[in-house]
Amino acid sequence: MTAKKAEVLIVGAGPVGLAAAVSLAQAGIAFRIIDRLPQAINQSRAAIVHARTLEHFARLGLVDDFLAAGVKVHGAAIYGAGNVLLIRPSFDHLATPYPFLLGLEQFETEAILTRRMERAGGKVERGVELLEFSDSGDRVSVRLRDPDGAETTEEFAYLVGCDGGRSTVRTGLGLTLEGETLDATWITADVKIRWDHRPDEAIAYLSDAGIAFIAPMNDDRWRVILNLPGVTREQAEKYTVEDVQKSVCERFDLDVEFHDCVWISVFGINTRMAPTMNRGRVFLCGDASHVHSPVGGQGMNTGIQDAENLTWKLALVLLGVAKPELLESYNAERHANAKRLLARIGPATKMASLRHPVAIGVRNQIIRLAGHLGIAKVMPQIVSMLDVGYPESPAVGESPHSRHHRGPRPGERAPDAFGLLSAEHPEPEHLLELWRGDTRHQLLVFGGEDVYPASPLYKITRIVPEGAPSENVVVDAEGAAFAAYEARPGACYLVRPDGIIAFRCCEPDPAALAAYLSKWYLPA
Repeated sequence: MTAKKAEVLIVGAGPVGLAAAVSLAQAGIAFRIIDRLPQAINQSRAAIVHARTLEHFARLGLVDDFLAAGVKVHGAAIYGAGNVLLIRPSFDHLATPYPFLLGLEQFETEAILTRRMERAGGKVERGVELLEFSDSGDRVSVRLRDPDGAETTEEFAYLVGCDGGRSTVRTGLGLTLEGETLDATWITADVKIRWDHRPDEAIAYLSDAGIAFIAPMNDDRWRVILNLPGVTREQAEKYTVEDVQKSVCERFDLDVEFHDCVWISVFGINTRMAPTMNRGRVFLCGDASHVHSPVGGQGMNTGIQDAENLTWKLALVLLGVAKPELLESYNAERHANAKRLLARIGPATKMASLRHPVAIGVRNQIIRLAGHLGIAKVMPQIVSMLDVGYPESPAVGESPHSRHHRGPRPGERAPDAFGLLSAEHPEPEHLLELWRGDTRHQLLVFGGEDVYPASPLYKITRIVPEGAPSENVVVDAEGAAFAAYEARPGACYLVRPDGIIAFRCCEPDPAALAAYLSKWYLPA
């Protein structure tokens, strides 16, 4: 990336590897990113970017590029047999600056990340293959083969495997993906559709003949995902877009026309994960460590959030700001998250794929009941990944007097709040928007006195209920932030670069904050 010796080798230049590269570049860390493919993919593949990922892209200063390229999906509709509407959840109520799904082809996601990385001086080395590696405890030695076949041996401080389900890095660690393969054949197609359905809503059709998921994408296209009961993979490989259209129309009694198909692919569903995402100086992110159903569009987003969680820690350790022990929290946090995700996605896919009429009837009643019980508001929170947190993480904490306090807890996502007034912007804005382009920790201090010392690790923002905004002081005139954090005067919340609450004091306690920081970070 720069004239400095690269400290991190990233293997794999898909969305996950590129997100890791952008984060390291933003922090000023020298890296190399390689990919054995001679050129970037031109397929749509993962086509949904969730709110939690968009919040991360905002911290990196490139969310506007994504919003300009993608299509906003504000809700979903789930239909049962006979096209009876079962539930219609909306994303509009989500407490985030981005209350929607963003439909965007994967190659567009990769292009945006690549442009940002290149502006920072990075470049994907294509046709370069990792052959083997060894971790000596203080460095990682790797053997690489370039496009001409020449082999070199080089050393890095850390190795990050973002090289997909057939990961060379995971294999080199002696790890396998453990779990199950679902007994079903699926097909996906990216098409334009002649129909009158609203262009900002995703649809799921559930019938005794199968299921289909149809979601809007950029360029006026739709992503169609269809299961093919009783069809072998070999038979499905011969399907044309006309076959997919026929299956959808016959199963769900629809009169639609698919045209201008740009991608069609057959796939199976694995629900598998590696027993660990880290050994020594080697880390796994994304499909290299966990694979699962595309239901809910969680795969790419989870991988990007793996990279997000890891890279800010790597950067601070390499910059001499954080202790190396902080890196141990990566596996503790993200492996547990992957386990929770697979436990949720696998059963959801099986439930959607039911064939027996009685089971289907019970499932549909459960979905209707969930809507009546208000689950329609909870579902978008889960799908958008705003509920992801690490309450059991060893790297989060709170002052002794905060343990029984209500409000967001350490390890949870820092809540957003709207209506704050800042000196930089005359109009009310979101709390999370104050952190755009800023990958430092954020220390939120609610009212009270200036008792917390300045630090290069974090930016201090005082939130006051009234008065005029000024530098590092924002006004919460409507009390939205105080309410979201259930904050007393003098309370402070330290928010990590990945948007997670690292530490909280529910009363003024600079000594408690200092004690927490000294455990994980080095003196300024």
